[in-house]
Amino acid sequence: MISPGLLKETLNREGFRLTVQRQKILTLFKEKANCHHLSAEEIYQYLGEQGEKISVSTVYRALHVMVKLGLLQELELAEGRKYYELKSPIWEQHHHLVCVQCGDVQEFEDDAITEVTARETRNRGFALLDGQFTVYGLCPRCQGRMEV
Repeated sequence: MISPGLLKETLNREGFRLTVQRQKILTLFKEKANCHHLSAEEIYQYLGEQGEKISVSTVYRALHVMVKLGLLQELELAEGRKYYELKSPIWEQHHHLVCVQCGDVQEFEDDAITEVTARETRNRGFALLDGQFTVYGLCPRCQGRMEV
């Protein structure tokens, strides 16, 4: 997990400041660790509920900077919606199950997928930067609705 000090150092090194808004967004990711994926709209809503004065455009700009610096990862999981999560090292990668009906996203880890990704990139001469596996389907709840 990235500390405020490391965040400030990373931002300063790249010519950015650690603004209050960026700090609040990082804190939110730490607090919401159990629901790793957050959209810009969810971040805006959560911060508003905490009484923070922040605009949606400021949230988007802060997310863009953090993605650019490799602090956050941008994921396009359901119906073109973008989600964000703290960037994790390649050896700690997780994968996603996405319900195409309701947009539910569930994470899972599988060493076999990680190993195949590493092996295939190595065999083909690629330098592995990131590896994600996303499966699209229907969650149990949506399957149940279809059977009714």
